[in-house]
Amino acid sequence: MSGMYRVCLGFCVLLSLVTICMWNFSTFTTTVATKQKINKDVGRKGTNLKQQVFTLVTEPLPEENRNITRQYRKKNKCGKPIFKFVYVKTHKTGSTTTRCILDKFVRKHNLTQFTTQMYPKGLVGGYPGRFKCEFRFPKDASINLQHVRFDAKEMKKCFHTETRYFTIIRQPWNNFLSTYNFFPDYKKRNLVCSGMPTVYIKHGGKMGPTIFLSKAASLLNSSVPYYFRFRNYQSFDLGIDPMLQDISEIESHIKELDKTMDLVMLLEYFDESLILLKDLLCFDWDVLDEVGHYNQRYYKQVTSQTEDEKKNFEQLYNIDIALYDYFNKTFWKRVEVYGQDRMAKDLEILRKIQKEPSIVTADTRPGYLKVVDAQLKAEIQDYMFKNNGKCIYPGWKRPIYIP
Repeated sequence: MSGMYRVCLGFCVLLSLVTICMWNFSTFTTTVATKQKINKDVGRKGTNLKQQVFTLVTEPLPEENRNITRQYRKKNKCGKPIFKFVYVKTHKTGSTTTRCILDKFVRKHNLTQFTTQMYPKGLVGGYPGRFKCEFRFPKDASINLQHVRFDAKEMKKCFHTETRYFTIIRQPWNNFLSTYNFFPDYKKRNLVCSGMPTVYIKHGGKMGPTIFLSKAASLLNSSVPYYFRFRNYQSFDLGIDPMLQDISEIESHIKELDKTMDLVMLLEYFDESLILLKDLLCFDWDVLDEVGHYNQRYYKQVTSQTEDEKKNFEQLYNIDIALYDYFNKTFWKRVEVYGQDRMAKDLEILRKIQKEPSIVTADTRPGYLKVVDAQLKAEIQDYMFKNNGKCIYPGWKRPIYIP
């Protein structure tokens, strides 16, 4: 009897162990399948990338090693840093924050061959005219960090064949709100033609963004100085005619831009963009350890409500909407190529190193040129004026000449 009891007891224990193992294996396979499904869907659903994946697939970084830059440089080997690049600095897109990061990279390596001739202040190459080689200084500059109107053919004439080109863009409605709150309807000190074209639209009156849009939709055309600030501003900076309406022509220009640009960053996914930029230029993590958001302003968020308001916006920003939609899709394809797990881990690294700022040596490069030759200034002004760069306020007969 006791022997029979022991056999039954042993069988029950064995059955329990088998049940527990099967339950654990079922849980494991379900978890793996869930993670695989999440990782598969991530490229298609970019807006949920951080929430869906990054908190799930990342592993905690070891705390014992404080020098994260040195630790991970061995894992993700890159070639030598790239010292030939053109950053097309767009307006109201977080571009100054990006420029300051790049400037830190330039200082770290004590690079001197970058554009020093900015005329007017902060602008390069005859902006708002398309970039011209004759307005690049010094003539052997291999790096640009300033506002410039992109022209691929012209730039390839005077920049090295190995030059890498990249830019940053922003969701069009947010770009409009930022532009609306930045440019006043009067001349602002140290800001080129700051009142253009706002003064033409407001006519001294006060109005909110949606009313402003309705006025701009009927008043803005290529004869108004700096009209492009409220008509496909980002597309204009990237060399596309902001007045285009033909859908196939717009798509053709965007695809052509995609062929030339090595990277198009997105402000809404700035951290991911920085990691792709790091990969593009092969710089070390310490360049990213302090990311300050420059020119950041706070203003009331407004959304277009009525069909007329949406129609006005789509009329003025038709190309920018198509531009952002296109590069938002290609951005996540690029993340897939980079590797979603790798991206997730690099985001962890980025957030870690930002808590451990490094010391970058003082700037020993030549200072920016402050004196512009009178003849050169006249040539640049003439080129600007021929490309909607005049500052003629209502009632004025002559344009303002920029100092």
